[in-house]
Amino acid sequence: MTSSPRPPPFWLIVLVAWISAFSMHIVIPAMPLMAAEFGSDFAAAQRTLTAYLAGFAAGQLVYGPLSDRLGRRPVMLGGLALYLLASLGCALAPTIDSLVTVRLLQGAVGCAGQVLGRAILRDCHPRDRAASLIGYLTMAMAAGSAFSPLCSAIVQDFAGWRANFLILAAAGAIALVAGLRHLNETKLDLVEVGGPLRLAALNLVLLRSPAFLGYALSATFALGAWYSFVAGAPFVLTRLLGLPPIAYGQYVLIIMLGYVIGNFLAGRYSVRAGGMRMQIVGQAIALAAVGVQLALLAAGVLSPLALFVPMAVLVLASGVFLPNAHAGALSVHPELAGTAAGLSGAMQMAYGALCTFLVGEWMQDSEAPLILIIAANSILSALSLLLVTRVRA
Repeated sequence: MTSSPRPPPFWLIVLVAWISAFSMHIVIPAMPLMAAEFGSDFAAAQRTLTAYLAGFAAGQLVYGPLSDRLGRRPVMLGGLALYLLASLGCALAPTIDSLVTVRLLQGAVGCAGQVLGRAILRDCHPRDRAASLIGYLTMAMAAGSAFSPLCSAIVQDFAGWRANFLILAAAGAIALVAGLRHLNETKLDLVEVGGPLRLAALNLVLLRSPAFLGYALSATFALGAWYSFVAGAPFVLTRLLGLPPIAYGQYVLIIMLGYVIGNFLAGRYSVRAGGMRMQIVGQAIALAAVGVQLALLAAGVLSPLALFVPMAVLVLASGVFLPNAHAGALSVHPELAGTAAGLSGAMQMAYGALCTFLVGEWMQDSEAPLILIIAANSILSALSLLLVTRVRA
């Protein structure tokens, strides 16, 4: 391994990762308007979120290994250029099916910032320091996720839902120009990835590692709980509680405050306390929050605060342990950090897409399926961490 490369400006890493998070959630308040304009049902509009997640999953399988072979800079810049074009395509989509298709492409090319941002940080810093910076990076992404629905609702009130995608195209153009000027190469020891068989072999090396699986599955199930909530909460608010679409954009700020606090704690204390201790503490808080959710469901209590406050505690816990889980997955084989980032990210997004689909199919006239899916994912996330603790023991 060569000496650590010079890190690019942290604000640039934040910008390209923020775009990925902002793009993901921007369609949520627009789903009722999309369904009305295209004459489709709510489930069809919800597939614009599922498609983005599915594309995000597939794209990471390509970006990670490709960046190990070609370098982070050319792959990042190429992804940003394609993202700009895909965002324009979303703004011009004539049907709901074409919008779903282009959202799939937007997710596939838009994942570059998130997967390569983490890999770049791991290139330039030791594990616990990388976890600390990933915590701050995820905090910025959480801010993008937090304000995305509210910004979307405001913009569409004045200019229609298509204007949101024009804003995304503009953000992609800004990030591309900034990357051309300020993004230096951080992958100094390029790996000969080879063809599809070689790529599959590298992924198999990671999948055979109990430590990698423990870290990656812990993050996958935790994010599955979050994506389930994202898919189901607007339905609960609008259909079960009779609130306007903008209500989600307002109440989700409570959750994102929790996530920002959790990631701040990860950034502040991961080096001092150690990654494993942060993960154990975070998982314990998450399970306590799930217990409150299940108790409220059993008691028949349903209100915006009953839905969002326990979830805020759950995502605060996720903010504490997820950066350390990400850094752990990338540290099992540091020479394959890009491949590991791509594979673990693909697992998370593919499973997130599955969770959003299941929530859309199972939710009818009760919030119970949503709460049960969140609880199951949180428990599986905690159990996955046992794989890592057994290996460390």
